[in-house]
Amino acid sequence: MLKNYFKVALRNLSRNKVYAFINILGLGLGLAITILVFMFVKDETSYDKHWHGYDRIYRTGIKADMMGQKMDGPSSPSPMAQSFRTEFNEVETATRFQPVRQEIMMRQEQNKVYIQKGVYADSSFFKVFDYEFAHGNAESALNEPNAIVLTEETAKKLFGDKSAIGEVVNYDNRRDYIVKGIVKEPKGHSHFHFDMFMAQNQIENIWISNNFYTYFRLKENTNFADFEEKMKANFMKKIEPNVEAFLKINIEEFFKQGNSFEYQLQPITSIHLHSQKQWEIQQNGNIIYVYVFIGIAVLVILIAGINFMNLSTARSGKRAKEVGVRKVTGASRKMLIVQFLTESVIQSVLALFLAFILVELFLPGFNNVMGTELNLFNDYLWQTVLFSVGVTLFYGIFAGSYPAFFLSSFKPVSVLKGDLTKTKGGAFLRKSLVVTQFAASIILIIGMIIIFQQISYLHNKDIGFQGDQVLIVPIQTDQMQQNFRNYKDIFLKNTNVHGVSRASYFPGDNPWQNMYVLEGTEDQIPLWNMFVDFDFFKTLDIQLSEGRLFDLEKDNDSIPTYILNEAAVNNFNIQNPIGKRMGTFIDMEGNIGYGEIIGIVKDFHVEGFDQPIRPMILSVSNNVWFTAFKIAPEDMNATITYIETEWNKLEPTHPFRYRFLDDKFGELLKQQENFGSMFLYLTILAIIISSMGLYGLASYTAEQRTKEIGVRKVLGASVGQIMNMLNRDFMKLVLIANIFAWPISYLLAKDWLSNFSYQIDMPLLPFVFATLIALIIALITVSTQSYVAANSDPVDALKYE
Repeated sequence: MLKNYFKVALRNLSRNKVYAFINILGLGLGLAITILVFMFVKDETSYDKHWHGYDRIYRTGIKADMMGQKMDGPSSPSPMAQSFRTEFNEVETATRFQPVRQEIMMRQEQNKVYIQKGVYADSSFFKVFDYEFAHGNAESALNEPNAIVLTEETAKKLFGDKSAIGEVVNYDNRRDYIVKGIVKEPKGHSHFHFDMFMAQNQIENIWISNNFYTYFRLKENTNFADFEEKMKANFMKKIEPNVEAFLKINIEEFFKQGNSFEYQLQPITSIHLHSQKQWEIQQNGNIIYVYVFIGIAVLVILIAGINFMNLSTARSGKRAKEVGVRKVTGASRKMLIVQFLTESVIQSVLALFLAFILVELFLPGFNNVMGTELNLFNDYLWQTVLFSVGVTLFYGIFAGSYPAFFLSSFKPVSVLKGDLTKTKGGAFLRKSLVVTQFAASIILIIGMIIIFQQISYLHNKDIGFQGDQVLIVPIQTDQMQQNFRNYKDIFLKNTNVHGVSRASYFPGDNPWQNMYVLEGTEDQIPLWNMFVDFDFFKTLDIQLSEGRLFDLEKDNDSIPTYILNEAAVNNFNIQNPIGKRMGTFIDMEGNIGYGEIIGIVKDFHVEGFDQPIRPMILSVSNNVWFTAFKIAPEDMNATITYIETEWNKLEPTHPFRYRFLDDKFGELLKQQENFGSMFLYLTILAIIISSMGLYGLASYTAEQRTKEIGVRKVLGASVGQIMNMLNRDFMKLVLIANIFAWPISYLLAKDWLSNFSYQIDMPLLPFVFATLIALIIALITVSTQSYVAANSDPVDALKYE
């Protein structure tokens, strides 16, 4: 019996090749996208789950609001990890570390290698994060002050094939380290990645200086809520003396002034997708994008499934007489149900095989756009297969259920009397599915347009500085840093070098923050501070709003002068700021050193557009390590070669390295651009799938009305009139779909845009444009079939059936 079911199913597929092709290809594309998104979600949610006891590892952070300036970062003070280890019985172990924010030149004899990601870590680091040691001892690897641990890849770069344990490596011509361990790459993804680990166990007992990242692992069966409450109370007592020393008020007065400050705990497994805080170790993923891709996958598989169901229900009605004959010859309802479900499941299984082929074809492009390294044959292959089979069987059974249960319920006499394809129930179901399908497509089109409008807005937004043709070059030796002002003229001799300056960091980096006080007031003002050299504003073309800029003849490093941005003046309501004095703490006793405010500059962006422009204070310093060269657009390669040649004369021990400032700042938008590109591709695929289903349904509709078309042509109807008759019903369905698509799209787009501090106003154009695109696609798709039907010979049409 089962063999007969398969024979009949395959025979029907061969008789209806076009519909079978549309069904299988459409569902195959939908399944391929769903599988890709499933793999992406599994990959994104796997971060930091390979560490021992990962469900008990937490990261500390601070959340504060001081004078309206909000801070929310994962930083913590130096003594916190030690406090966790010694004062909390609930803590199994704890560590703290401090990433190096720039690449470092490491030297082993004559071999020089730049290491991108280094970190200073205490001796407990490998107790919290259980890296597998290829050589060395995790318990003692970072105990000594000059100890260093390398990854296998870094060790190979420095030492080749020889053993590195016990060997000396030099840190940037400044310090020697002894290799105490070699670790293998972690087995899974993590929200941080380091190439070398340098020992740093010295503790400064200052609780309001947050320059470290602290992690700890709780003991099993610890009540987290009780522990968190205990931790907050303990640490708040520790910061009280520092608050009184620096702010000259007690902690109660600090809170009464409307300020807030608290320590937070975050599970390590939630960091990658749920943490977009200031001073993250590296750029994390975003749970919003995961939700969006899941939503897209649901819409795409919904569209593909609707195609599958629509064509299955439409074609099944043509087999009404077959059902009648089978019933007359003794077939039971159960046998008919199994027959229809078997045919539907066979098609969906064929679509699944096609889907896996498409996944392999799509993966390189997906990885390239999203910056991932997904592979179908990975550790969770069986989960992917089970998920895919589950979705496939669901659609096979769901799509086949309507014809199976509906047709099998008819009485043989009623069925053999005529065609049942024109039942009202079947027509209403198909129309409802078409409306749902186009509503999903319109939602995707509207979303795609709004995403690209937002990205275009951010690209074209005035960022307050000119990053074009600006080279950022790191200074790598003390001599170069101390004497750089004497070397500037060497570079400016080239007429294509229009400006040279330096800064402690540049747009695209993480800014720093400190507390300042305006002379004559007691309020502490949190400002993001930047140290710059002379000509900084000229080099980056940052506009002066009021006062003057730093002047080599008037200003120097010993007597501070300050320039504020407009956000600092406006946020803190500083009246007539020019000439006023502002100060910051200069020692641990809370003494303040003051400097004069000499100028106000226009606001300029440093961070990404998900953050507002911070209130900033800038001062002159010679102790800055990043150089900016503004060069002419003409002969850029020759100009860069000139800068490199002269630089290498001044700093011969280190290779010349540079990058363009606009590229550096542009990386802040990379995640949004990748998201937008992938959204575009998935939307196009969804439209293709939708069009394929509409084409099949239009073909079926034209076939169903063949005799009516013949009669109309005999009575004088033109080709245009017949096409209009066939197209009109589908156009109505598309317009009805907009009634559902527009409000859903508005709510989703509004929620997504809320993640940006700078965003477009919700425009009407994407909604209108999406409707027009849907109408045009539907019109073209349906017209290809209605044109053929309208031009058919009426004699053949009247002979039909």
